[in-house]
Amino acid sequence: MTATAVTRVRCSDARPAWPASWPFIAGLVVVTGAVLGIGTQVLQGALPGGWGVLANSGVMWAFGAFALGHLLPTMRWAVVGGAIELVIASWTYYLAVEWFEGIRSGPQGAVIWSAAGIVAGSVFGYAGQLAGARVHRRPIAWSLLAGTLAGEGVHLTWFVGNPALRRGGVAELILAAALSVWCLVTASRRTWPGVVTVAAALSVLAAGRVIDGAFANW
Repeated sequence: MTATAVTRVRCSDARPAWPASWPFIAGLVVVTGAVLGIGTQVLQGALPGGWGVLANSGVMWAFGAFALGHLLPTMRWAVVGGAIELVIASWTYYLAVEWFEGIRSGPQGAVIWSAAGIVAGSVFGYAGQLAGARVHRRPIAWSLLAGTLAGEGVHLTWFVGNPALRRGGVAELILAAALSVWCLVTASRRTWPGVVTVAAALSVLAAGRVIDGAFANW
């Protein structure tokens, strides 16, 4: 074993010994995407109050791509797999709405969320892989989720204008604060987690406005 190989082993965390064949990886991406889309739709109606909002929040989908990226064997698979997973989640979510609630809608919702999912799935798949492959970068990767929680929490609390969603927004802000503290405490350099958290929060706020506008103008 070369010195480079030894270094790579030491930098990597223990991961599940998934088969590396592409059919298994492709199946994992498809299954997790379908579970994410259908599961969030079901939980949205099954859980009470603000918990239903959290179950169907963008953060849950971001975490799904993050978790998948952590499990996949390479960075390339994590980025591509995260994007595909959220596209599948977008379409299966609206299929679940039709199956379970009998509400049929046009393709615009799935198309808009698929476009957002390509970007978000790639980013969070990358972050998930980074969190698993490099221990010293783990707080930076998790700070991306903290910023996403903060941005969506602010969006739900102050910009949506729906009182029923504010409880979920407040819960997300509390979770964002707790996760941000953990990232800052465990980071070897505390500047980067703070920068990533703020940048992610602002990006989510901007994306929320763009997505709301896309639904309003379609």
